[in-house]
Amino acid sequence: MKKANNLIFFFLRIIFIPALFLLYRFLFEQKTSKGIKRPCLYLANHQTSFDQFAAGMGFKFAINYVATDTIFRHGLLSKLMVLLTNPIPFSKGSSDLAAVKNMISVIKDGGCVGMFPSGNKSFYGEESFIVPGIGKLAKKLNVPVVLVQIRGGFFTKARWMIKPSKGKMRAAVVRVIQKEELQTMSADEVDKAIFEVLNFNDFEYNKKAQIPFHGKRKAEYLESVLFYCPECESLKDLYSKGCEFYCKNCGASVKINDFGFFEKVKNAEKIPDTILEWSYKQLDFIKNYDYSNKQVFKDDNVCLYKAQRAKKEELLAKGSIEFYADKLVVCEKEFLFTEITMAAVGVRKLTIYSKDGVYAIVSPYRINLVKYMICGYHLRNKALGIKEEFYGY
Repeated sequence: MKKANNLIFFFLRIIFIPALFLLYRFLFEQKTSKGIKRPCLYLANHQTSFDQFAAGMGFKFAINYVATDTIFRHGLLSKLMVLLTNPIPFSKGSSDLAAVKNMISVIKDGGCVGMFPSGNKSFYGEESFIVPGIGKLAKKLNVPVVLVQIRGGFFTKARWMIKPSKGKMRAAVVRVIQKEELQTMSADEVDKAIFEVLNFNDFEYNKKAQIPFHGKRKAEYLESVLFYCPECESLKDLYSKGCEFYCKNCGASVKINDFGFFEKVKNAEKIPDTILEWSYKQLDFIKNYDYSNKQVFKDDNVCLYKAQRAKKEELLAKGSIEFYADKLVVCEKEFLFTEITMAAVGVRKLTIYSKDGVYAIVSPYRINLVKYMICGYHLRNKALGIKEEFYGY
């Protein structure tokens, strides 16, 4: 692969800088990126679906982003994106040696490789799991490592939100590990330096910054990522409307205020102050839940697709998704947890990587696919004796 074209990137900047400010009140702190040149490795935390546009606006050169292979399955639109930005395809949820070779090729051509090391937009307000090994890759590429921090993106446009909230979204270069320093560091030390910058928590940030985010639908579709009620321990009764989030089973109700925190409305003694703390309670519950050999979850009206890189997804069937102690059953096709890995794309799509190919499950709004991924990884880790606590995010 060749480096991305600076001229094309220049025209994209003309379009995206004002558009991102008007839509999301986004600004890149330009003074922090002064003097940075290609070749380099650019790394950032991941909060929104437009981070690749937002975080790249602070540089005067083009960036070859590492992109999940799902973006290559949209026909003419995908071809246009490839033509304009020359992204590096990567299979989410699996190792991809071809992607690494393409990164090396871009660096050798004098380009900049851009990555979001977690590979996942934030689910609950803190950075998703950063896979160890980025430091090893950085040392292999042997170019300056530019660490960018995105702030306020979770409150602006969290992955379940349909409509953004208006506040302040910012990005800045926080640290540059120059080539000379990189050569003196071990891969583990580079991993640690990357983690310290990119392991960003928007709730901790806004406790101090106190930036208001105004919107009328801040909680809407939050049940796409939260499925457990701390008050009554129901796994199926959460619902959202506007800025309010409540349980239809016990009547517990909270609303999200302008600073992103919960305000208790009714019967909410056990409800924590943030979405992030709620996710911790949810995870603790599912780790101690008795799954046995029963049907734990079931949702109807989902579609099962067969997926291939650079090709449109092929619809295989429509039907239900069911969760058992050892497997998923999707439109009557079984997927054993010990034989698959999973990755959420947004909140309405779950990609399954199995021995016989890649599949995609697509659901309507308000159906929670994330619970299948989280609980599935918990049972997979348990069955395979994996101690690493990874739940797909």
